[in-house]
Amino acid sequence: MWRAVVDTNLIVSGTASINSVPYHLLEAWRNNEYVLVTSPSIIAEVHEVLNRPHIRSRFSLTNSQIQDTIQSFETRAFVTVEMLEVNAVKDDPDDDKLIAAALEGSATHIISGDQHLLKLGAYQNIPILTAREFLEKYLKKKV
Repeated sequence: MWRAVVDTNLIVSGTASINSVPYHLLEAWRNNEYVLVTSPSIIAEVHEVLNRPHIRSRFSLTNSQIQDTIQSFETRAFVTVEMLEVNAVKDDPDDDKLIAAALEGSATHIISGDQHLLKLGAYQNIPILTAREFLEKYLKKKV
């Protein structure tokens, strides 16, 4: 089974926008079509972004929706213990946590919309793809 680290921006978009490509990516995870690999730092970042006032108001997110999202990541995803440090994304070191989670969690893919990550193409043979590419190429879904 595929094991994928999903970038925060896609998680936020998939939580907030029904029928978007990121939404379908999260639905595939919820339907056990791949294992979501994440880390405490990624979960904390998702929590922080979902609680930003402009995000909450733009997408009408409730406390309950945010808590349910965070709880599902904590209980249904493979959460790493964050032992590795990686210095791979020179232009945006904050993205290194995604690569570290992928290495530590034996991920087969990193899924992102972030150009700093996408331009790497891969890291230690772990492909870095957009959500659409992953859904279409690996899960055989048309979105």
